[in-house]
Amino acid sequence: MLLELLFAGTALLPQGHGHGKGKVPPGLAKKDGVPPGLAKKGGLPPGLAKKFGPRVPERPCIAIDPRHVDQAWFLIDGRWELKKGLDATVRLELRDALKLPPAPPPIPLPKVSVSLHVVLF
Repeated sequence: MLLELLFAGTALLPQGHGHGKGKVPPGLAKKDGVPPGLAKKGGLPPGLAKKFGPRVPERPCIAIDPRHVDQAWFLIDGRWELKKGLDATVRLELRDALKLPPAPPPIPLPKVSVSLHVVLF
């Protein structure tokens, strides 16, 4: 009888090594709780960031032709570079960027026959 009570009492104790309330899983601890590969809220989306090359500027600037979201102008090292043939993920990020309010370009825009939508991140 005493053994039955002892075993019944241990069954009520918490089991396992859970993370506990308020703790961040070890893989996310150094990333402020943001899963790897996801852009932080309000930041530059990862697909667009890759188009800037190995070094993303402090204030990334993109000029988008609203009629053609498969291409965009990226301000890289003080000059506008046209990137064409963007994949589906980057096109989605450009469509989302078109919803952001336009910003004044830091340098004159390239001479094209359409009004470009400029976004600063």
